[in-house]
Amino acid sequence: MNHKWNEIKKQDNIRVLAAIGLTALLLFLLSVAGTLQNGKPAPAPVPAQKEAPVAKAKTGGESVPDKTEVPLTEADKEFLNSLTLYFDSGDLEGAARLIDSYPLSWTEFPIMYDGTALSKEMTGTKGMVFLKRTTVFYGEFAGGLPQGKCTALQVITLDEGKRYDYSYGTWSQGRMNGSGASGYNYYDGAMGDINKKSAKEGNFKDDLMEGEVIYTTTNASGETAKWDFQTADGVIVPDDRWIQEHDDEGKVIYKRMADQDENHAYTLSESDIKEDRWKNFIQFSTD
Repeated sequence: MNHKWNEIKKQDNIRVLAAIGLTALLLFLLSVAGTLQNGKPAPAPVPAQKEAPVAKAKTGGESVPDKTEVPLTEADKEFLNSLTLYFDSGDLEGAARLIDSYPLSWTEFPIMYDGTALSKEMTGTKGMVFLKRTTVFYGEFAGGLPQGKCTALQVITLDEGKRYDYSYGTWSQGRMNGSGASGYNYYDGAMGDINKKSAKEGNFKDDLMEGEVIYTTTNASGETAKWDFQTADGVIVPDDRWIQEHDDEGKVIYKRMADQDENHAYTLSESDIKEDRWKNFIQFSTD
């Protein structure tokens, strides 16, 4: 009886193993059939990849560095803003002293400050242009040239002292055209017979004075003398107020006594009176 039961159990186990084997065979055949399509292996699945970040254009949100802009230190900004205030208030001596005392951190010229940034490109319509370290134009510009109201200042150190030359008035295409003035002022030194101040006021045409000129000088003692001349293309047009004389060497000289002051005379040699001496002291030139 037991022997018969064991035989039956053994046959059942064989059937189970056969069923399992058949099932495995069927699964294998199904997998092979899935990988074959039209006689070609099906492409292997591509593993998932992270999406590459999209590069953002440096416009709008991000600013593109301006290669023409010159970096400014806090001291530079304070200097430029203080200089602007001097020009706005008409304090040319204060501006000259500041320019002479401050060591600029930039060395390329010309260069323009528009109130916020310092740039090698002079595209602004109002601001300050440094032609050189000690030559500055302040006012209105167009196309990189003075256009409209503008003041020019140049600081000079001479044997007799320190002075600034200046020109201010109306400019057109980089030249003085219209009413204005040009002159100089020694703010340190200039003792003895040297005029401490000199000013020429009148109308300019392409940097040369045209028509009536008011010429004023102040000596080291504080004495002021004034003349009025007629000019054409920067050259004096003599009238009957000019006296022709000879100097100690016998050379011809021309003399004009100051208006309402017989103690001061303006004297020119024969060659000097023919020169275009009456003009803008500081011309706008980037050469």
